[in-house]
Amino acid sequence: MRNKLKLLATAAVMAGVAASGQLQAQMAELTTWSGVYTEEQATRGATAYSQSCAVCHGVSLGGTGEAPPVVGPEFIANWNGQSLGDLFERIHKTMPFNAPGSLSTATNADILAHVLKVNGFPAGDTELARRAEMLMGITVQAQRPAGVGAAAAPTPAASAPVTPSTAAAPAPRARGEMAAVPAALLAPPTGANAPNSQANPYRRDLSFFKLPAGRTMGSTSGVAVDSKGNIWIADRCGVNSCADSDLDPIMMFDSEGNFVRAIGRGMFLFPHGFYIDAQDNIWVTDARAADGKGGQIVKFSPDGKVLLTLGKAGVSAEAEDSFLEACAVAVARDGTIFVADGHSAGKPSRIMLFTPEGKFIKQWGQRGANPGEIEVAHAIALDSKQQVYVGDRWNNRVQIFDRNGKTLASWLQFGRPSGVFIDENDMLYVADSESRSPVGYGYNPAFKRGIRVGSVKDGVVRAFIPDLEPNPDSGATSGAEGIWADGKGVIYGAQVKERVVARYTR
Repeated sequence: MRNKLKLLATAAVMAGVAASGQLQAQMAELTTWSGVYTEEQATRGATAYSQSCAVCHGVSLGGTGEAPPVVGPEFIANWNGQSLGDLFERIHKTMPFNAPGSLSTATNADILAHVLKVNGFPAGDTELARRAEMLMGITVQAQRPAGVGAAAAPTPAASAPVTPSTAAAPAPRARGEMAAVPAALLAPPTGANAPNSQANPYRRDLSFFKLPAGRTMGSTSGVAVDSKGNIWIADRCGVNSCADSDLDPIMMFDSEGNFVRAIGRGMFLFPHGFYIDAQDNIWVTDARAADGKGGQIVKFSPDGKVLLTLGKAGVSAEAEDSFLEACAVAVARDGTIFVADGHSAGKPSRIMLFTPEGKFIKQWGQRGANPGEIEVAHAIALDSKQQVYVGDRWNNRVQIFDRNGKTLASWLQFGRPSGVFIDENDMLYVADSESRSPVGYGYNPAFKRGIRVGSVKDGVVRAFIPDLEPNPDSGATSGAEGIWADGKGVIYGAQVKERVVARYTR
Protein backbone atom coordinates (compact mmCIF):
# COMPACT_ATOMS: atom_id res chain seq x y z
CA MET A 1 0.00 0.00 0.00
CA ARG A 2 2.77 2.44 0.94
CA ASN A 3 4.72 1.83 -2.30
CA LYS A 4 1.55 2.21 -4.32
CA LEU A 5 0.76 5.51 -2.65
CA LYS A 6 4.30 6.75 -3.29
CA LEU A 7 3.97 5.88 -6.98
CA LEU A 8 0.68 7.76 -7.12
CA ALA A 9 2.29 10.74 -5.47
CA THR A 10 5.21 10.73 -7.90
CA ALA A 11 2.86 10.51 -10.87
CA ALA A 12 0.82 13.38 -9.51
CA VAL A 13 3.90 15.55 -9.18
CA MET A 14 5.12 14.74 -12.71
CA ALA A 15 1.70 15.55 -14.12
CA GLY A 16 1.61 18.88 -12.33
CA VAL A 17 -1.54 18.04 -10.40
CA ALA A 18 -0.62 20.36 -7.55
CA ALA A 19 -0.07 23.55 -9.45
CA SER A 20 -0.70 25.51 -6.28
CA GLY A 21 2.49 24.14 -4.75
CA GLN A 22 0.77 22.32 -1.86
CA LEU A 23 1.73 18.87 -3.15
CA GLN A 24 5.37 19.81 -3.70
CA ALA A 25 5.55 21.43 -0.29
CA GLN A 26 4.17 18.43 1.54
CA MET A 27 6.09 15.83 -0.49
CA ALA A 28 9.41 17.32 0.56
CA GLU A 29 11.49 15.71 3.28
CA LEU A 30 9.46 17.15 6.11
CA THR A 31 8.72 16.00 9.64
CA THR A 32 5.91 16.66 12.07
CA TRP A 33 8.07 19.49 13.47
CA SER A 34 7.93 21.38 10.15
CA GLY A 35 4.60 23.14 10.74
CA VAL A 36 2.51 20.99 8.40
CA TYR A 37 -0.96 22.09 9.60
CA THR A 38 -2.64 25.36 10.57
CA GLU A 39 -4.18 26.49 13.84
CA GLU A 40 -7.53 26.95 12.10
CA GLN A 41 -7.40 23.38 10.80
CA ALA A 42 -6.58 22.02 14.27
CA THR A 43 -9.52 23.96 15.72
CA ARG A 44 -11.88 22.36 13.21
CA GLY A 45 -10.28 19.02 14.01
CA ALA A 46 -10.96 19.43 17.73
CA THR A 47 -14.66 19.74 17.03
CA ALA A 48 -14.66 16.78 14.63
CA TYR A 49 -12.70 14.69 17.13
CA SER A 50 -15.20 15.46 19.88
CA GLN A 51 -18.06 14.36 17.66
CA SER A 52 -16.53 11.23 16.16
CA CYS A 53 -13.66 9.99 18.29
CA ALA A 54 -13.85 11.09 21.92
CA VAL A 55 -16.17 8.34 23.13
CA CYS A 56 -13.40 5.78 22.57
CA HIS A 57 -10.17 7.73 22.85
CA GLY A 58 -11.36 10.20 25.48
CA VAL A 59 -11.91 13.96 25.40
CA SER A 60 -8.24 14.51 26.24
CA LEU A 61 -7.10 11.79 23.75
CA GLY A 62 -5.78 9.66 26.61
CA GLY A 63 -7.72 6.51 25.71
CA THR A 64 -10.67 4.85 27.40
CA GLY A 65 -11.19 1.17 28.03
CA GLU A 66 -9.33 -0.80 25.37
CA ALA A 67 -8.91 2.14 22.99
CA PRO A 68 -5.29 3.29 23.25
CA PRO A 69 -4.25 6.91 23.73
CA VAL A 70 -3.57 9.07 20.70
CA VAL A 71 -1.47 11.47 22.72
CA GLY A 72 1.73 11.10 24.70
CA PRO A 73 4.94 9.10 24.58
CA GLU A 74 3.36 5.72 23.85
CA PHE A 75 1.49 7.03 20.83
CA ILE A 76 4.50 8.93 19.51
CA ALA A 77 6.83 5.97 20.08
CA ASN A 78 4.48 3.70 18.11
CA TRP A 79 4.46 6.06 15.14
CA ASN A 80 8.01 7.39 15.33
CA GLY A 81 9.71 7.08 11.94
CA GLN A 82 6.53 6.27 10.05
CA SER A 83 4.83 8.39 7.46
CA LEU A 84 2.05 10.84 8.26
CA GLY A 85 0.37 9.41 5.17
CA ASP A 86 0.25 6.01 6.85
CA LEU A 87 -1.37 7.53 9.92
CA PHE A 88 -3.89 9.38 7.73
CA GLU A 89 -4.76 6.11 5.97
CA ARG A 90 -5.19 4.35 9.31
CA ILE A 91 -7.57 7.01 10.58
CA HIS A 92 -9.52 7.09 7.35
CA LYS A 93 -10.03 3.30 7.18
CA THR A 94 -10.83 2.58 10.82
CA MET A 95 -12.71 5.59 12.18
CA PRO A 96 -15.30 6.09 13.45
CA PHE A 97 -15.63 2.55 14.74
CA ASN A 98 -19.36 2.34 14.04
CA ALA A 99 -18.91 3.48 10.44
CA PRO A 100 -15.29 3.17 9.27
CA GLY A 101 -14.43 5.31 6.26
CA SER A 102 -17.57 7.43 6.55
CA LEU A 103 -15.78 10.67 7.39
CA SER A 104 -14.63 12.87 4.55
CA THR A 105 -10.93 13.12 3.79
CA ALA A 106 -11.12 16.79 4.77
CA THR A 107 -12.49 15.86 8.20
CA ASN A 108 -9.82 13.19 8.63
CA ALA A 109 -7.13 15.73 7.82
CA ASP A 110 -8.62 18.14 10.37
CA ILE A 111 -8.67 15.42 13.05
CA LEU A 112 -5.07 14.56 12.28
CA ALA A 113 -4.15 18.23 12.64
CA HIS A 114 -5.81 18.25 16.07
CA VAL A 115 -3.86 15.13 17.08
CA LEU A 116 -0.60 16.76 15.98
CA LYS A 117 -1.38 19.90 17.97
CA VAL A 118 -2.27 18.01 21.15
CA ASN A 119 0.98 16.07 20.85
CA GLY A 120 2.93 19.32 20.80
CA PHE A 121 3.87 19.55 17.13
CA PRO A 122 3.87 23.17 15.91
CA ALA A 123 1.43 24.70 13.42
CA GLY A 124 2.46 26.41 10.21
CA ASP A 125 0.99 28.38 7.34
CA THR A 126 -0.23 25.51 5.15
CA GLU A 127 -3.09 23.16 5.91
CA LEU A 128 -2.49 19.46 6.08
CA ALA A 129 -3.28 17.85 2.74
CA ARG A 130 -6.41 15.73 2.34
CA ARG A 131 -4.83 12.80 0.49
CA ALA A 132 -2.55 10.15 1.94
CA GLU A 133 -0.17 10.16 -1.02
CA MET A 134 0.44 13.87 -0.44
CA LEU A 135 1.52 13.16 3.14
CA MET A 136 3.89 10.28 2.50
CA GLY A 137 6.89 12.61 2.54
CA ILE A 138 6.16 13.80 6.09
CA THR A 139 7.74 11.68 8.81
CA VAL A 140 6.50 11.41 12.38
CA GLN A 141 9.54 12.39 14.43
CA ALA A 142 9.53 11.91 18.19
CA GLN A 143 12.54 14.07 19.01
CA ARG A 144 12.18 17.82 18.67
CA PRO A 145 14.91 19.33 16.47
CA ALA A 146 17.08 22.01 18.04
CA GLY A 147 15.54 25.45 17.81
CA VAL A 148 12.01 24.25 17.03
CA GLY A 149 9.22 25.20 19.42
CA ALA A 150 6.26 23.05 20.34
CA ALA A 151 2.61 23.84 19.77
CA ALA A 152 0.72 25.73 22.43
CA ALA A 153 -1.21 23.43 24.73
CA PRO A 154 -4.75 23.04 23.32
CA THR A 155 -7.95 23.51 25.25
CA PRO A 156 -10.14 20.38 25.11
CA ALA A 157 -13.17 20.79 22.88
CA ALA A 158 -16.41 21.63 24.61
CA SER A 159 -18.71 18.78 25.40
CA ALA A 160 -20.70 17.74 22.36
CA PRO A 161 -22.70 14.74 21.20
CA VAL A 162 -20.24 11.98 20.41
CA THR A 163 -20.21 8.82 18.38
CA PRO A 164 -17.69 6.01 18.79
CA SER A 165 -14.39 5.57 16.96
CA THR A 166 -11.76 2.86 16.71
CA ALA A 167 -8.23 2.87 17.98
CA ALA A 168 -5.94 4.70 15.59
CA ALA A 169 -3.09 2.22 15.99
CA PRO A 170 -0.43 1.95 13.30
CA ALA A 171 -0.63 -0.87 10.78
CA PRO A 172 2.79 -2.23 9.78
CA ARG A 173 3.58 -1.00 6.29
CA ALA A 174 4.24 -4.35 4.69
CA ARG A 175 1.47 -6.28 6.34
CA GLY A 176 -1.30 -5.65 3.83
CA GLU A 177 -4.91 -4.83 4.37
CA MET A 178 -7.30 -6.33 6.90
CA ALA A 179 -8.41 -9.78 5.87
CA ALA A 180 -12.08 -10.29 5.26
CA VAL A 181 -13.80 -12.89 7.42
CA PRO A 182 -14.74 -15.92 5.30
CA ALA A 183 -18.48 -16.15 4.71
CA ALA A 184 -18.59 -19.62 6.29
CA LEU A 185 -17.59 -18.10 9.62
CA LEU A 186 -20.27 -15.42 9.65
CA ALA A 187 -23.34 -17.62 10.03
CA PRO A 188 -24.45 -17.70 13.69
CA PRO A 189 -24.71 -21.07 15.47
CA THR A 190 -28.11 -22.70 15.82
CA GLY A 191 -29.85 -25.21 18.10
CA ALA A 192 -28.52 -25.41 21.66
CA ASN A 193 -25.82 -22.90 20.76
CA ALA A 194 -28.18 -20.29 19.31
CA PRO A 195 -26.89 -16.89 20.44
CA ASN A 196 -28.22 -15.48 23.71
CA SER A 197 -30.75 -18.30 24.15
CA GLN A 198 -29.32 -19.96 27.25
CA ALA A 199 -30.65 -19.47 30.78
CA ASN A 200 -28.86 -17.33 33.36
CA PRO A 201 -28.67 -19.17 36.69
CA TYR A 202 -26.29 -16.66 38.27
CA ARG A 203 -26.74 -13.77 40.70
CA ARG A 204 -24.52 -10.70 40.25
CA ASP A 205 -22.72 -8.89 43.10
CA LEU A 206 -20.96 -5.64 42.19
CA SER A 207 -19.95 -4.68 45.74
CA PHE A 208 -18.22 -7.82 47.00
CA PHE A 209 -14.69 -6.39 47.18
CA LYS A 210 -13.80 -3.93 49.95
CA LEU A 211 -10.95 -1.66 48.91
CA PRO A 212 -8.73 0.09 51.46
CA ALA A 213 -9.59 3.65 52.47
CA GLY A 214 -8.82 6.14 49.74
CA ARG A 215 -8.45 3.52 47.02
CA THR A 216 -10.85 3.21 44.09
CA MET A 217 -10.93 0.44 41.55
CA GLY A 218 -9.52 1.36 38.15
CA SER A 219 -10.19 -0.26 34.81
CA THR A 220 -9.41 -3.94 35.09
CA SER A 221 -9.18 -6.92 32.78
CA GLY A 222 -7.45 -9.22 35.26
CA VAL A 223 -8.88 -11.38 38.04
CA ALA A 224 -7.85 -14.82 39.33
CA VAL A 225 -8.32 -17.11 42.33
CA ASP A 226 -5.49 -18.98 44.07
CA SER A 227 -5.61 -22.44 45.65
CA LYS A 228 -6.41 -20.97 49.08
CA GLY A 229 -9.48 -19.12 47.83
CA ASN A 230 -7.88 -15.68 47.76
CA ILE A 231 -8.96 -13.47 44.87
CA TRP A 232 -6.32 -11.40 43.08
CA ILE A 233 -7.16 -8.41 40.89
CA ALA A 234 -4.91 -6.38 38.60
CA ASP A 235 -6.36 -2.92 38.06
CA ARG A 236 -4.88 0.05 36.22
CA CYS A 237 -3.98 2.07 39.29
CA GLY A 238 -7.37 3.60 39.99
CA VAL A 239 -7.79 4.91 36.43
CA ASN A 240 -6.96 3.30 33.06
CA SER A 241 -3.17 3.48 33.16
CA CYS A 242 -0.41 2.98 35.70
CA ALA A 243 1.93 5.47 34.04
CA ASP A 244 3.14 7.99 36.65
CA SER A 245 1.22 6.20 39.43
CA ASP A 246 2.66 5.15 42.79
CA LEU A 247 -0.12 2.64 43.46
CA ASP A 248 0.34 -1.12 43.63
CA PRO A 249 -1.90 -2.45 40.82
CA ILE A 250 -2.05 -6.10 41.93
CA MET A 251 -4.42 -6.46 44.88
CA MET A 252 -5.14 -9.53 47.00
CA PHE A 253 -8.50 -10.09 48.71
CA ASP A 254 -9.52 -12.91 51.00
CA SER A 255 -12.42 -15.24 50.24
CA GLU A 256 -14.82 -12.77 51.89
CA GLY A 257 -13.71 -9.89 49.68
CA ASN A 258 -11.57 -8.13 52.30
CA PHE A 259 -8.43 -6.38 51.09
CA VAL A 260 -5.22 -8.07 52.27
CA ARG A 261 -2.26 -6.51 50.44
CA ALA A 262 -1.04 -5.18 47.10
CA ILE A 263 2.14 -5.49 45.02
CA GLY A 264 3.68 -4.34 41.74
CA ARG A 265 4.20 -0.61 42.27
CA GLY A 266 6.05 1.16 39.45
CA MET A 267 6.39 -1.93 37.28
CA PHE A 268 3.55 -1.60 34.77
CA LEU A 269 1.95 0.80 32.31
CA PHE A 270 -1.17 -1.13 31.32
CA PRO A 271 -1.79 -4.39 33.22
CA HIS A 272 -3.79 -6.58 30.90
CA GLY A 273 -3.51 -10.37 31.09
CA PHE A 274 -3.63 -12.11 34.46
CA TYR A 275 -3.03 -15.71 35.52
CA ILE A 276 -2.34 -17.78 38.65
CA ASP A 277 -0.49 -21.05 38.13
CA ALA A 278 -0.64 -24.35 40.08
CA GLN A 279 1.95 -23.08 42.57
CA ASP A 280 -0.06 -19.89 43.21
CA ASN A 281 2.45 -17.74 41.36
CA ILE A 282 0.93 -14.58 39.86
CA TRP A 283 1.53 -13.70 36.21
CA VAL A 284 0.78 -10.26 34.76
CA THR A 285 1.14 -9.05 31.16
CA ASP A 286 1.68 -5.41 30.25
CA ALA A 287 0.14 -4.61 26.85
CA ARG A 288 1.87 -1.25 26.40
CA ALA A 289 5.48 -0.08 26.33
CA ALA A 290 7.02 3.39 26.45
CA ASP A 291 9.96 5.27 27.94
CA GLY A 292 11.80 2.21 29.20
CA LYS A 293 8.78 0.75 30.96
CA GLY A 294 6.06 -1.79 30.20
CA GLY A 295 5.83 -4.39 27.47
CA GLN A 296 6.80 -7.28 29.74
CA ILE A 297 5.32 -10.31 31.46
CA VAL A 298 6.16 -10.59 35.15
CA LYS A 299 5.89 -13.68 37.36
CA PHE A 300 5.50 -13.03 41.10
CA SER A 301 5.64 -15.45 44.00
CA PRO A 302 2.57 -15.43 46.29
CA ASP A 303 4.42 -13.08 48.64
CA GLY A 304 5.21 -10.61 45.86
CA LYS A 305 8.78 -11.51 44.94
CA VAL A 306 9.64 -11.18 41.25
CA LEU A 307 10.59 -14.64 40.00
CA LEU A 308 10.79 -14.11 36.25
CA THR A 309 10.36 -11.42 33.60
CA LEU A 310 9.81 -11.99 29.90
CA GLY A 311 10.31 -9.31 27.26
CA LYS A 312 12.31 -6.10 27.31
CA ALA A 313 11.19 -3.14 29.39
CA GLY A 314 9.85 -0.32 27.24
CA VAL A 315 10.21 -2.31 24.00
CA SER A 316 7.38 -3.24 21.65
CA ALA A 317 8.73 -5.51 18.91
CA GLU A 318 7.97 -8.71 17.03
CA ALA A 319 10.97 -10.67 18.25
CA GLU A 320 11.76 -13.83 20.21
CA ASP A 321 12.80 -11.81 23.25
CA SER A 322 10.14 -9.08 23.01
CA PHE A 323 6.41 -8.64 22.65
CA LEU A 324 4.36 -6.36 20.45
CA GLU A 325 1.44 -6.16 22.88
CA ALA A 326 1.42 -8.97 25.42
CA CYS A 327 -2.28 -9.68 25.92
CA ALA A 328 -2.47 -12.89 27.92
CA VAL A 329 -0.47 -15.70 29.48
CA ALA A 330 -1.17 -19.27 30.64
CA VAL A 331 1.07 -22.00 32.06
CA ALA A 332 0.89 -25.69 31.18
CA ARG A 333 1.23 -28.52 33.71
CA ASP A 334 4.87 -29.04 32.71
CA GLY A 335 5.62 -25.35 33.24
CA THR A 336 5.64 -24.35 29.56
CA ILE A 337 4.59 -20.71 29.25
CA PHE A 338 2.05 -19.79 26.56
CA VAL A 339 1.72 -16.13 25.57
CA ALA A 340 -0.92 -14.49 23.37
CA ASP A 341 0.75 -11.48 21.74
CA GLY A 342 -1.10 -8.93 19.62
CA HIS A 343 -3.76 -6.51 20.80
CA SER A 344 -4.33 -4.38 17.69
CA ALA A 345 -5.98 -5.31 14.42
CA GLY A 346 -3.60 -4.63 11.57
CA LYS A 347 -0.60 -5.72 13.60
CA PRO A 348 0.78 -9.27 13.85
CA SER A 349 -0.80 -11.69 16.31
CA ARG A 350 1.02 -14.78 17.50
CA ILE A 351 1.16 -17.49 20.15
CA MET A 352 4.59 -17.83 21.76
CA LEU A 353 5.95 -20.69 23.87
CA PHE A 354 8.71 -20.44 26.47
CA THR A 355 10.40 -22.92 28.80
CA PRO A 356 9.67 -22.61 32.54
CA GLU A 357 12.92 -20.64 32.77
CA GLY A 358 11.76 -18.18 30.10
CA LYS A 359 13.75 -19.43 27.10
CA PHE A 360 11.97 -19.03 23.77
CA ILE A 361 10.80 -22.32 22.23
CA LYS A 362 8.62 -21.52 19.23
CA GLN A 363 5.75 -19.42 17.98
CA TRP A 364 2.86 -19.71 15.59
CA GLY A 365 0.21 -17.47 14.13
CA GLN A 366 -0.42 -15.53 10.97
CA ARG A 367 -2.67 -12.52 10.57
CA GLY A 368 -5.95 -13.25 8.87
CA ALA A 369 -9.41 -14.75 9.23
CA ASN A 370 -9.04 -18.22 7.77
CA PRO A 371 -8.84 -21.25 10.06
CA GLY A 372 -5.62 -21.10 12.04
CA GLU A 373 -5.05 -17.42 11.33
CA ILE A 374 -5.41 -14.87 14.12
CA GLU A 375 -6.43 -11.22 14.26
CA VAL A 376 -5.99 -9.93 17.83
CA ALA A 377 -4.86 -12.77 20.12
CA HIS A 378 -6.62 -11.32 23.14
CA ALA A 379 -6.93 -14.31 25.48
CA ILE A 380 -5.52 -17.79 26.02
CA ALA A 381 -6.35 -20.87 28.12
CA LEU A 382 -5.46 -24.58 28.29
CA ASP A 383 -7.79 -27.53 28.93
CA SER A 384 -7.02 -30.81 30.72
CA LYS A 385 -5.59 -32.25 27.49
CA GLN A 386 -3.31 -29.20 27.26
CA GLN A 387 -5.03 -28.04 24.11
CA VAL A 388 -4.75 -24.31 23.56
CA TYR A 389 -7.83 -22.06 23.35
CA VAL A 390 -7.19 -18.64 21.84
CA GLY A 391 -9.57 -15.71 22.01
CA ASP A 392 -9.30 -14.58 18.39
CA ARG A 393 -11.24 -11.43 19.16
CA TRP A 394 -11.28 -9.55 15.87
CA ASN A 395 -12.58 -12.69 14.14
CA ASN A 396 -15.31 -13.27 16.76
CA ARG A 397 -14.22 -16.80 17.60
CA VAL A 398 -12.38 -19.09 19.97
CA GLN A 399 -9.80 -21.10 18.08
CA ILE A 400 -8.47 -24.39 19.42
CA PHE A 401 -4.94 -25.61 18.70
CA ASP A 402 -2.74 -28.45 19.86
CA ARG A 403 0.52 -27.56 21.59
CA ASN A 404 2.35 -27.46 18.27
CA GLY A 405 -0.03 -24.97 16.71
CA LYS A 406 -2.13 -27.38 14.64
CA THR A 407 -5.65 -26.03 14.22
CA LEU A 408 -8.25 -28.33 15.78
CA ALA A 409 -11.47 -26.31 15.77
CA SER A 410 -12.98 -22.85 15.55
CA TRP A 411 -15.97 -21.98 17.75
CA LEU A 412 -18.30 -19.06 17.10
CA GLN A 413 -20.91 -19.94 19.71
CA PHE A 414 -19.12 -18.18 22.59
CA GLY A 415 -19.33 -14.73 21.01
CA ARG A 416 -16.54 -12.19 20.58
CA PRO A 417 -13.94 -13.35 23.12
CA SER A 418 -12.20 -10.76 25.24
CA GLY A 419 -11.50 -13.22 28.06
CA VAL A 420 -11.20 -17.02 28.09
CA PHE A 421 -10.83 -19.32 31.11
CA ILE A 422 -11.07 -23.10 31.58
CA ASP A 423 -11.52 -24.56 35.06
CA GLU A 424 -10.39 -27.91 36.47
CA ASN A 425 -13.64 -29.50 35.28
CA ASP A 426 -13.02 -28.45 31.67
CA MET A 427 -15.77 -25.87 31.81
CA LEU A 428 -15.13 -22.97 29.46
CA TYR A 429 -15.93 -19.36 30.43
CA VAL A 430 -15.83 -16.68 27.75
CA ALA A 431 -16.31 -12.95 28.36
CA ASP A 432 -17.72 -10.99 25.42
CA SER A 433 -17.28 -7.27 26.05
CA GLU A 434 -17.44 -5.95 22.49
CA SER A 435 -20.14 -7.49 20.28
CA ARG A 436 -22.16 -4.83 18.46
CA SER A 437 -24.88 -4.75 15.81
CA PRO A 438 -23.80 -1.86 13.54
CA VAL A 439 -21.23 -2.53 10.83
CA GLY A 440 -17.82 -1.45 12.07
CA TYR A 441 -15.78 -2.19 15.15
CA GLY A 442 -17.08 -5.14 17.18
CA TYR A 443 -19.51 -6.18 14.44
CA ASN A 444 -21.10 -9.42 15.64
CA PRO A 445 -24.80 -8.71 15.25
CA ALA A 446 -26.24 -12.05 16.36
CA PHE A 447 -24.58 -11.89 19.77
CA LYS A 448 -25.20 -9.86 22.88
CA ARG A 449 -22.41 -8.99 25.27
CA GLY A 450 -22.00 -11.07 28.38
CA ILE A 451 -20.43 -14.22 29.81
CA ARG A 452 -21.01 -17.62 28.21
CA VAL A 453 -20.37 -20.89 30.03
CA GLY A 454 -20.02 -24.27 28.36
CA SER A 455 -17.94 -27.43 28.22
CA VAL A 456 -14.83 -27.95 26.14
CA LYS A 457 -15.88 -31.58 25.76
CA ASP A 458 -18.79 -30.81 23.46
CA GLY A 459 -18.68 -27.05 22.84
CA VAL A 460 -22.27 -26.59 24.00
CA VAL A 461 -23.08 -23.27 25.68
CA ARG A 462 -25.00 -24.02 28.86
CA ALA A 463 -25.43 -20.59 30.44
CA PHE A 464 -25.42 -16.97 29.35
CA ILE A 465 -25.01 -14.05 31.77
CA PRO A 466 -26.05 -10.91 29.85
CA ASP A 467 -24.20 -7.62 30.22
CA LEU A 468 -26.10 -4.86 32.02
CA GLU A 469 -25.19 -2.10 29.55
CA PRO A 470 -28.53 -0.86 28.12
CA ASN A 471 -27.05 0.50 24.89
CA PRO A 472 -23.96 -1.54 23.95
CA ASP A 473 -23.95 -0.31 20.37
CA SER A 474 -23.02 3.17 21.61
CA GLY A 475 -19.55 2.19 22.85
CA ALA A 476 -16.60 -0.06 22.14
CA THR A 477 -16.68 -2.03 25.38
CA SER A 478 -18.79 -2.85 28.41
CA GLY A 479 -19.11 -5.65 30.93
CA ALA A 480 -16.58 -8.35 31.77
CA GLU A 481 -13.34 -8.62 29.84
CA GLY A 482 -11.18 -10.58 32.27
CA ILE A 483 -12.73 -13.85 33.48
CA TRP A 484 -12.01 -16.52 36.10
CA ALA A 485 -13.98 -19.20 37.95
CA ASP A 486 -13.13 -21.08 41.14
CA GLY A 487 -14.50 -24.44 39.96
CA LYS A 488 -17.11 -24.36 42.74
CA GLY A 489 -19.75 -22.32 40.99
CA VAL A 490 -18.39 -18.79 41.48
CA ILE A 491 -17.39 -16.64 38.49
CA TYR A 492 -15.50 -13.35 38.56
CA GLY A 493 -15.64 -10.80 35.75
CA ALA A 494 -13.20 -7.88 35.51
CA GLN A 495 -14.70 -4.86 33.76
CA VAL A 496 -12.72 -2.19 31.94
CA LYS A 497 -15.36 0.44 31.32
CA GLU A 498 -17.22 0.17 34.63
CA ARG A 499 -14.03 -0.24 36.71
CA VAL A 500 -15.39 -3.01 38.86
CA VAL A 501 -14.99 -6.77 39.37
CA ALA A 502 -18.35 -8.55 39.51
CA ARG A 503 -18.91 -11.77 41.45
CA TYR A 504 -21.45 -14.29 40.14
CA THR A 505 -22.94 -17.09 42.23
CA ARG A 506 -25.68 -19.60 41.61
